[in-house]
Amino acid sequence: MTKNNSTHSKEKMAVALGEFMASPPKGIPVEVIEAFGHTVKTDDGILPPRVFIEAVEQSSIAISISDLEAGILYVNAAFEKLTGYQAKDIVGKNQSILSYKTTPVEIYKNLWDQLQAQQSWNGVLINKRKDGGRYLADLTVAPVLGGDGQTSYYLALHRDVTEVHELEGKVRNQKVLIESVVDAAPVVMFLVNNDGRIVLDNHDYKKLISESNEEEPANIFLQALAEVIEADRQLACNQRKGFINREVKFSCQAAIEPRWFSCSGVWVNEKNMATEEYFIDVDESCLLLVASDITQQKRQQNQIKTNALRALLAEQQLVHGMRETLSGAIYQLQAPLNMASAVVAMMERRQPVGDLPNSFQSALLNVIKSGEEVLEYLQHSLPSEEKEAIAPVNMNEVIKDVIDLSIHRLLEKSVLVDWDPEPELDNISGRCYALRTLFKQLLDNAIDAIDEPGCQQREICIQTRNIDNAIEVIIRDTGPGIANNKRHSVFEPFFSNWKQAKGRPGMGLTIAMDMVQKHNGTLDIDPHYHAGCSIHIRLPTNFSEASAKENY
Repeated sequence: MTKNNSTHSKEKMAVALGEFMASPPKGIPVEVIEAFGHTVKTDDGILPPRVFIEAVEQSSIAISISDLEAGILYVNAAFEKLTGYQAKDIVGKNQSILSYKTTPVEIYKNLWDQLQAQQSWNGVLINKRKDGGRYLADLTVAPVLGGDGQTSYYLALHRDVTEVHELEGKVRNQKVLIESVVDAAPVVMFLVNNDGRIVLDNHDYKKLISESNEEEPANIFLQALAEVIEADRQLACNQRKGFINREVKFSCQAAIEPRWFSCSGVWVNEKNMATEEYFIDVDESCLLLVASDITQQKRQQNQIKTNALRALLAEQQLVHGMRETLSGAIYQLQAPLNMASAVVAMMERRQPVGDLPNSFQSALLNVIKSGEEVLEYLQHSLPSEEKEAIAPVNMNEVIKDVIDLSIHRLLEKSVLVDWDPEPELDNISGRCYALRTLFKQLLDNAIDAIDEPGCQQREICIQTRNIDNAIEVIIRDTGPGIANNKRHSVFEPFFSNWKQAKGRPGMGLTIAMDMVQKHNGTLDIDPHYHAGCSIHIRLPTNFSEASAKENY
């Protein structure tokens, strides 16, 4: 062969190889393309074929070439190392020598269907080594087409993925185990990253999502816990600044009533799996939050609190009622005694000097003496009033407690309460138990009004709002109302305007007015409201101990 012919042949080979590399058959393994991809055309032609043989021989992938009947024609060193068969032992044998009985027949059928359609096939088989050991083979088989377009050979590449499969299985099993444990935990649990993305959650969290009308519960929890969650989450994560047993009120639009959770949180690091961060050890801080539902415990606590308040208020009302009743009795007795004393004084002025009192005067003097003794006895019988300390009070909470205390009576009387609190109501300085007594008296009075004969609408509206240096509470009922000429009389002791007896001495509004005045407040009945009774209570926010002493 002349030099020109040799050069021409090399150029034809280079062109053919170039066309092959420009459009390789579908399914050709990446390793093969990479091996031939380094072929270059030099001034003297293409690289010698030996280069390609050495590339295949030194490849870490097990490579074999078979005829159309799967008879093995060639294997490389990696194939020998993986299977345990030497080339001299396996060349001429069928590829089925490597198959293991537990590989489903359907897989082999699919493999041959693909190859006969001149398409490559990739999948995992269970193979058997020469020593009988089994391994998982990630196998790729591609047809090698001749110049006539027909399949001439089959090129097979496979590698042992047993260890990878075992590791993947362990990871999957570990993941399933963790998810099972997390899902089985009788708490709401979720892991959230700095972007607010939920990395992990459990069954109870998903259940909470459905109950929240698809509103993200994590946002509600994080907003409620904003005070204990550090702004710099990565710093908090590095310093392990967690929190434990923080009570959170969980309210959402879809919920009929709020739920309560006891929340604990711990910061953990998550590896950043972004491709560009492969060579950089970057951690992302995540918050693992565990929330235990304590709604039932809260209800029990509130019930205990309500019962205690009910007992305390009943005792205070009894004491206060006794004081007001005795004070009213003293007031009522004082008037005739004063009149008798005036009569005796007039008789003494008209009586000549030195004359002894007549029998009528003596009787009056005895009456006055006995009356004064009774008054003194009644004054000594007045129950002592305990002085409650002044403290910041949220009237919304006070009124909510009073409504809870009266819930059974409201239900019994079929009374609807429209409760409209100011969301950001200012605190006032006052005596909490005294204020509860005040609004308990007013609410009881409103229920009594609605219970009067002839009342069709049974509704009480309670509203709170901020005004200048004070807060205002408005209580409206749909009862018969109070006539303008009786707006002041209703605050007098023992006054009653009810059509049917209520079994009480008529001291409710008297006690309420006394409580308001002791807090430097005002209590007025709106004369322009005609759909029932509208009572307006104003309490200053700057109530002080000094002013309190003046009113006690």
